[in-house]
Amino acid sequence: MANTKTTDKAPVKEDTAVAPADTTEIAHVEDRIDAEDIDIQRLNVVQKMSQSDFEHGSLVLDKAHEILPRETKGKCIVLGAIKKWKEDIDFDSDEMPVIVDTKEKMEILRRESEYDILEFAEIILMFQQPEGNEDDDAFPFPIGDSNYCMGKLYVQKDAYRKTYKALMTFAAFNRGLPLNSRFWNFESQIMSKGKYSWYVPTLAVSKEHVPEAVSDFTNSFSL
Repeated sequence: MANTKTTDKAPVKEDTAVAPADTTEIAHVEDRIDAEDIDIQRLNVVQKMSQSDFEHGSLVLDKAHEILPRETKGKCIVLGAIKKWKEDIDFDSDEMPVIVDTKEKMEILRRESEYDILEFAEIILMFQQPEGNEDDDAFPFPIGDSNYCMGKLYVQKDAYRKTYKALMTFAAFNRGLPLNSRFWNFESQIMSKGKYSWYVPTLAVSKEHVPEAVSDFTNSFSL
């Protein structure tokens, strides 16, 4: 009887290729953040004609949280300020104004448009949660020893002059000193013209420097 020899074969290991994930790697997510990825809620000062449950002159975030009562000063940090231009069209008009973001485009728009051109700005502010304020949902960002909220404020005309121009004037006379290195005092103030009155936001620099943890955050923040 012939002897038969059997050979045990080692199992073949199959290479499994792993496709690169489409999801953002959480460990380094900060390296992939674009401006459009960040949800910055709107800040607005409540006016008489506003449909709001908050008092006139209050600073409100996302139409849901009162950040500051009217005519009350609060500390904030300036994270950014972007100047733009638009056609000065009545608010209740059905026509949408053309908006441009450079001086060169503004000059073209000024020549071609039948409307006056209005300068405005969007200012990104971060507010420290005041003592006694228990609305933690409004101040969701812990930095250092305090909680903060972040919002974008749209300003034009008197509001533009008392906020954006105040920032730029400070910057012009304090070159090399970042706007975000100090706390700014925010306050809504009433203005009147004839029988009309309204509240405008104002910004004034303080002598108080921001804490180191806040400075680290603001220096890394960019849009």
